[in-house]
Amino acid sequence: MELLTPLKPMSRALATLNRLVASLPDEETLYDEIGRIAVEECGLSHAMVGIPDEEGWIHVRSAHGKNREAFSRARISVRGDLPEGKGMIGRAYRASSPIVENRLLDLPEMQIWRSVLEEMGTGSSAVFPFYRGGSVHGILSVHDDSRDFFTSDLVDILKSMAASLSFALDNIDRKKSQTLHEEVLLTIKNYYRAMGEVNEFLIGIPPPQELFQKVCDTLYARGDPKGAVIGLLDSKAATIVWSAFAGLPSDWVASLELSVGPDEAGTESLAGEVLRTSKPRLVNDCLRHPLPQSLRSKLEEQSIRSAAAYPLFRAGKPTGVLIAFSQYSGFFGEEMERLLAEMSQNISFALDNYDRKIDQQKNERTILTLKNYYRALSKINRIVANVTPPHELFSRTSEILHESEQTSIVGIAELDRETGLLLWKHFAGPESTWVGSLRLPVQPVPGKGAPGSPLLMSFHQGHPLVVNESMETTSDSFLRLLSTKHGIRSAALFPVFRGGAFYGVVAVVSRQSGFFNPELSNLLDEVSRNLSFALDNYDREQERRSQEERALFLSLHDPLTGLPNRRLFYDRLDYARKTAVRHGTAFAVALLDLDGFKEVNDRWGHKAGDHVLTAVSSLLSTLLRESDTVARLGGDEFGIILTGLSSGDTTDPSSPMIKPGLDTTLDRILEGIRGIREVDGFPVAITGCLGVTIFPSDPSEVDQLVMNADRSMYAVKKAGKNGWKIFSPPVSSPDPQFVLRKRKRLK
Repeated sequence: MELLTPLKPMSRALATLNRLVASLPDEETLYDEIGRIAVEECGLSHAMVGIPDEEGWIHVRSAHGKNREAFSRARISVRGDLPEGKGMIGRAYRASSPIVENRLLDLPEMQIWRSVLEEMGTGSSAVFPFYRGGSVHGILSVHDDSRDFFTSDLVDILKSMAASLSFALDNIDRKKSQTLHEEVLLTIKNYYRAMGEVNEFLIGIPPPQELFQKVCDTLYARGDPKGAVIGLLDSKAATIVWSAFAGLPSDWVASLELSVGPDEAGTESLAGEVLRTSKPRLVNDCLRHPLPQSLRSKLEEQSIRSAAAYPLFRAGKPTGVLIAFSQYSGFFGEEMERLLAEMSQNISFALDNYDRKIDQQKNERTILTLKNYYRALSKINRIVANVTPPHELFSRTSEILHESEQTSIVGIAELDRETGLLLWKHFAGPESTWVGSLRLPVQPVPGKGAPGSPLLMSFHQGHPLVVNESMETTSDSFLRLLSTKHGIRSAALFPVFRGGAFYGVVAVVSRQSGFFNPELSNLLDEVSRNLSFALDNYDREQERRSQEERALFLSLHDPLTGLPNRRLFYDRLDYARKTAVRHGTAFAVALLDLDGFKEVNDRWGHKAGDHVLTAVSSLLSTLLRESDTVARLGGDEFGIILTGLSSGDTTDPSSPMIKPGLDTTLDRILEGIRGIREVDGFPVAITGCLGVTIFPSDPSEVDQLVMNADRSMYAVKKAGKNGWKIFSPPVSSPDPQFVLRKRKRLK
């Protein structure tokens, strides 16, 4: 009996902790509550949750007990090379295993904490490591005044508490990861819209200063609220001169000095390395990244935690830098980096485009074409931002690209992985119906050898194919076919990827030679990369929706049988009652309980019992109409709602409560249950008890309707089981009357 005394409160305490874990508390609440539960509900004298820092010293995150302040005075480490790390806590942490000492003060290695332990009155102690992300994260240390207190049963319960703590921490991390993932997706969408707005602005070929300010304003409005700056290189002074900014104080920007070369300590500013190497530089943790101290101090003034710097080019040479700032560490991920890189490329393109406009180096036709394609790119970006389904995305992209240049022919093909062929399902342009019949081999098929177009195999490595002339003499058979049979003189094909794998091709062909200048090719290349991003974004969105739908289904259905659960049953019952009141119709509520089910579990095991439940569920779903409801309420109890009952005369004059056909339905249910004679090769003998009440003969509210059906069901059990009863509300007698229909039980 003495052993059972602490086990009961500890078991209840474990249940309390599990309920807490299910509520997804924050980390500090979790640590505090597990300590409180250990002391107040388990009856232990003291409890402490500790987590080591980078140097291995334990920091107390939660302490409970009459002398809990003593924990903060104890200097404890998890390092084995220190005396403070040779105690129970250090050993348990390093071994990733619980340690129990029922005579703590007798241990030599614990003497350095003897005064603290005597102050706490500790006789026995147990230490349990807990985990986070699969690694030991901290320890739970519990104490009791008496010696020999921690039995193996108590230790097992405390292990379960530590395991629940580990599970809760992983749950917190999963929730944070999901939230961060959703925030990143939203930010990516916003940056994509920002790029669309900038691209639309580029259509007008604005002067550089207007362009720079528009970029900064758009990034500040659409992206992180810390803002952005654009600076131009002063090659004589070897410094950056700020040309535009948004979201940051003007005096702060004016005092921000970035040199092109490294400082005396050899550390680089945000701009120097970018301009010298012509490559972006990402700093996702400004507090830890090697930066000049003066720059680090400037960034801390504005609580800037991450920055991304991209070179801007003019006539192929570095001319300036675009820097985006964020208040969050780790803000600039892979997708964000790609989007900002594209934006910097577009700015560089716009600078060159402006120079071309001023110098009149390009004829009006070229400029108009580029403007149209830029407008097309902007339209496509808006479609991408709306997470458009692939079929619609490709169809509209083909139309938009064709509208940019009416003489061109546009096609988008998808890879058929079974045949290794590109199938052209989306195309637009004059006399372009022949595109739909093209079959272009781009992937080896097992047993059929390599494809006939080696050039197109480069698509799998992400390389485009642009041919501006001499298509009729090329060694590629596909390009020769386009030239000789369809009069094509220039072609540009760009690969599209989905989930990192080659998915298809976007192609533009023209009957003009030299149609694809470098600028147009770059724009089409960006279209293909945006389509790849759109496909991945669509897949992510579909996965998110699928998970939400699955979670909703599981919250309303029984996981074993797939039937509606108690919550959905009551919801449908409430709807059935409101509908019956509104339209003056009748419906029945039935509760079914299985007899003989316990014997199946006891004799053949719970797996066989589960198969009985699924067999009964399948039987009920087959016997009832789609408009009816059958739900598993728990255990071997089922709920049934039979709607749309006829209000005509009864088929059984002796039972005035029975609606026409209802008795037949109830008989078929019981007969079907009796017919289940074998499960998993084992003989079974089960029957059912049905309790029924009919609305509006029974005008009760929802809860009372269920209670009345339940009373009828238990009356059947008392009367010998294997039958059904219909509840009859009291008329003149204070006791309820029942209509009973017994069925012969099978021998």
